[in-house]
Amino acid sequence: MGTQRNHLYALGTLQLIAIVTIVMGHLWIDNSTFMNSLCASFCFTYSGYFTSRFHRFDGSYGLRDHGRFMWNKLAKFYPMHVLALIICIIAFVFMKGETNVAMKVTLIHLSLLSPWFDDPDIYFGYNAVAWWICVLFFLYLVAPLIVRGLRLLRLRWQVVLIAVLLLLEFIGGYRHNEQTSSLLLSYYDMYEFPPIRILDFATGIVLYNITQCAWWKRMAERLTPSQSTLIELGGIALFGVLFWVEKVYLNDHCFRAFCIQAPSIIVLLMTFVLTSEKMGKVSQLLSIKPLAVMQQYTFEIYLLQVGIFFVMKPLCERLGIANEQQQVLHFVVQNAMLLLAAWACHNFYVKPLSRLLTIGSRKRI
Repeated sequence: MGTQRNHLYALGTLQLIAIVTIVMGHLWIDNSTFMNSLCASFCFTYSGYFTSRFHRFDGSYGLRDHGRFMWNKLAKFYPMHVLALIICIIAFVFMKGETNVAMKVTLIHLSLLSPWFDDPDIYFGYNAVAWWICVLFFLYLVAPLIVRGLRLLRLRWQVVLIAVLLLLEFIGGYRHNEQTSSLLLSYYDMYEFPPIRILDFATGIVLYNITQCAWWKRMAERLTPSQSTLIELGGIALFGVLFWVEKVYLNDHCFRAFCIQAPSIIVLLMTFVLTSEKMGKVSQLLSIKPLAVMQQYTFEIYLLQVGIFFVMKPLCERLGIANEQQQVLHFVVQNAMLLLAAWACHNFYVKPLSRLLTIGSRKRI
């Protein structure tokens, strides 16, 4: 990756932190549903921002170009998706002494269609966390339509459209308390359903469009490093306040959380987009080499979490470190193995295959 710091590393580290937080929430932290949901929504919003930033989808962009775009995206994450599924099948089926592998569920997961089925046995399947990759595949597939559709509107109307959709999503998912049904969105679990995530993705695209405005660029250019540091600290503090308000006062009344999490996500992302060129102290901290290197393993860490946890669990039990008295050691061993597996898979499996399969530019996006 070189020794020179890149101003995008801080943003990549934010996604890495979100992914690691989801892993902690899945396996180690109780009552983490809202936090996990916020981190997942941040990743989809982040994906919309970066997709729009690096892929213009202009008038000359055609079906052949989109086929190449989709192929290169698949070359990046599909090999890891397959390997993670195999590890989970081994962990869940063979290590439990079962003999039957549900071929239907396996094939649906391999086809990246699992979140489209309103059946927990399918969209959770063997590797439940793979729904994120399946949703990303769908969002990449429709990305040119979303980007071009938003360009038909002036920026102010893009912002208004996103705000109205967030409001409608809140109204559609509103419920008086956890025991009551929402107004419209109770038929399907809207957290996993791919089309609902278009709103997260489109929000990221609109945020990118905002950064292309002259007034935004003038504001960013005038910043000094010390001002950038103050903005970053203020953005983190405001994010924390908004997160607390959203979780304490709004979470119990909404079926799908992005409509109430959007303010905190937008504040955090746009704070570091604004200051990324000037690199405040927080951005510098987020861009240190160990974190910059670990960003390469984000997909692997996420997809391997379930398989590694259950593969390691019998071994930890035999070593006597899976009990309450040895929770800290258990935590350290499990996560060390997850990072080691992510490193090995990335460098000796995903990276070589991606280089072999990628069409056109070899530049990592």
